[in-house]
Amino acid sequence: MANADSHRGAELISSYGCGGCHEVPGVVGATGVVGPPLNEFGRRVYVAGLLRNTPDNLIDWLKNPQSIVPGNAMPDLGVKDRDARDMAAYLYSLD
Repeated sequence: MANADSHRGAELISSYGCGGCHEVPGVVGATGVVGPPLNEFGRRVYVAGLLRNTPDNLIDWLKNPQSIVPGNAMPDLGVKDRDARDMAAYLYSLD
């Protein structure tokens, strides 16, 4: 992804606490089982089971999942634009 830092994205995934719910390869302590494991994320067709897996859709999902699927289990964490881009870059590296 252009203008994104996947290394920073891994650090952000840790600092936002994503590993409390998701298993995320390469992120220390990211062993959650509430949400789906995020291994091979770059190969997935959908984000959240309904959005095409595109960078823009993933970034929107990371920033505000409740506006996309109200009441889903993923909380709004106040993820900023740049943070979401970097997190997405890391997730897309998991292919």
